[in-house]
Amino acid sequence: MSNQIKKTHNPSLGYTSAFFAPHAEANHLNAQDVAYELVASAKDISIATFQCFDGGNKLMIKAEIVANLIAEIQTKLEMIERILPLAFESEEA
Repeated sequence: MSNQIKKTHNPSLGYTSAFFAPHAEANHLNAQDVAYELVASAKDISIATFQCFDGGNKLMIKAEIVANLIAEIQTKLEMIERILPLAFESEEA
């Protein structure tokens, strides 16, 4: 018998913008670090996505893989969008 508490699924929390919440002790410097990491990762994924094409227009792998890469880029962009306001806040303001 499992001791885990069964939680109901809330579909609205399946979106990055609804799920993402900064840590209570995070400041603008932490947000800048996270934004930098997300941008670097999105750039790497975009390069990998481009490599899936021969000559920039002929798909060389399954379309599902490319779709997943694009979804990953979209998720990272949504997270960047959420964190940018915090990244430019200063504790002095």
